[in-house]
Order: sequence, then C-alpha cells, then structure tokens
Amino acid sequence: IGDLDRSLELVRELWDNPESRRHLGGRGHLQEVMLGYSDSNKDGGYLAANWFLYRTQKTLCEEADRRGIRLRFFHGKGGTIDRGGGLSYRSLLAQPHASHGGSIRLTEQGEVIFVKYGQRDIARRNLEQLASAVIHNTCLDEEKRNVESDGEVQLDRLARSSFAHYRKLLETPGFIDYFRGATPIDLIEHTRIGSRPSRRSQTGDISELRAIPWVFAWTQSRHLLPAWYGIGSALAELSGAEHNAMAALYRKWPFFAMLIDNAEVSLAKTDLYIAGRYASLVPDAKIRATFLGRITAEYELTTRHVLAITGHRRLLEKQTRLAESI
Repeated sequence: IGDLDRSLELVRELWDNPESRRHLGGRGHLQEVMLGYSDSNKDGGYLAANWFLYRTQKTLCEEADRRGIRLRFFHGKGGTIDRGGGLSYRSLLAQPHASHGGSIRLTEQGEVIFVKYGQRDIARRNLEQLASAVIHNTCLDEEKRNVESDGEVQLDRLARSSFAHYRKLLETPGFIDYFRGATPIDLIEHTRIGSRPSRRSQTGDISELRAIPWVFAWTQSRHLLPAWYGIGSALAELSGAEHNAMAALYRKWPFFAMLIDNAEVSLAKTDLYIAGRYASLVPDAKIRATFLGRITAEYELTTRHVLAITGHRRLLEKQTRLAESI
C-alpha cells in the first residue's frame, strides 16, 4: 500500500532520470508498469488495495500523458477476488485507466486457466469480452467520464479507515498464532503448487509469506478474511448522511459498485461455522476466543453495512444462481 500511495513520486524519479529517458526512447517511449493485486491486498485488505490500485492507474496515466509517454499496465491478478479476480469485462469497464491507450497486459493464474480457456467456445468468449472492454474504453473515451471528485475523496477516506482496521487486526499480539492454528497454512506452505516458494525467507513473519498461500489458507478455512475484513468498521464510522452518500455513489459509480458487489460475494462464500471448526484447533483458548470473536463481529458489521448500501435484504439477492451454487 505504501508503494502504491507514493507511485507518482516513484515514476517521476524514474522519468526525470536522463539515462532512464534515453532507454525509454529506445523502446518507443513505451513504459510498462506492473500492478500487484495479491500483495497489495495481503498488505492492506481488499478495499484499500483496490482503491490505491485505481488511484495509481489514474495518476500515472495523467503524468504519462503530460510527458508524452505511452503507458501500458501489466495487471498481476489472481483467480480469487482478494487477488484481483472477478468478472474481467466488468472490471475493465469500471477501471477505464486499466487499458490506457488501448493497450493492456494481464496474468491468468493456473487455477483459472482451465475454466477460462479449457474449451474453445469459452476461451473465444473470454477473449472477446476482454477485447470488447478495451475497445469500449478506448473508442468511447471513458476516461473522461470520471466520478465527481467528492466521490473519490469519500472513497479515499473509507479505504484508509479500512486499511487501519485491517492492519490493527494483523498487528494484534497473538494473531500469528491464530492464523497458524485456524488455517491449514502449515500444510499449504509445503505443497508445491506455485511457481515460487511460499516464503521469501524462512522467518515466521507474515510479511515474508507470499500472497498465494496467505489467501489459500484463509479460503480453505472459509474465513475469506482478506476479501472483506475492515470494510464494516470503516463504514460504521460514517454518519447517516455520509452513509446515504455512499449508497448514492454505489448507484452511479461503476468502480465503487464493483467493489461492494465483490465484497458481497466474498461475504456470501464465508462460512463462519466451518471457520469456527478450524479455529477449534488453536491450542490457546484465549487467543481462539479473541480472534474468532473479532472476526465474527466484523463479518456481521460488514454484512449489515454492505446490505444497507446495496439495498438488498440478503446477500446475493440479485445473483440467485451464484447463491444457490454456494
């Protein structure tokens, strides 16, 4: 999150460097910037990560246009919502800067390649949706249709509050013990299912754990914590009028609507009964009760506020097929 927050400062330093500009000139003044969805989500939680990724794309596009630099974003996404996954077509339309200049590059992770490309017709449809979203944003000049600045100010405040609540949980003494006891991370760390080792170093620090096993552990135990934690506490801090403003923002800003809808899906997939069974494996009863209680309270708070913003009576009220499959 810190890197995203100062991304404009970083690229200005890069583009002000004479050697860098000379190198860029040799590449047709095309700068590729990779955006890490998984690591930013692991670091700051779902809402903060996606807001800072959105803001980074917007500010870097403006700076690149000002300098006459062609900019292409390389989106390092995963398959799950808390790793940048979701509906690709809707995501691109909600983030018009993602395909700035009609160019885009993205990763397709192993766990979704077969789903998206395993059959010819489905593969063709997936590529068609990606291409049509890029063409839509380019030809209809969607980037100039930005939400009012006060909406961005509201979301920035909400994201920073969500980030603070998420980090507070992770930095509470005993959290690592809960994580190691209430998820199968001890097994996931030793399975060879990724392209890289599960840790950057052999310390027990969460910051050294890669994002894939982090998300996998919370998903397998049905906590899905990185995909929604902190949103409820952030929304609870708003006044009644501010909450109404966020509900109005949901109806008119595709990006914010996508964020809330994805959070709703993650809440629906969370199963606190199964999470509680996993939590029963935590040896220390005090740690178990403390963190399961905080997670449960945040889940209930987030569900209540998300439903208030969407106007739904229950989770996935408008997505009946997905609700039935869950």
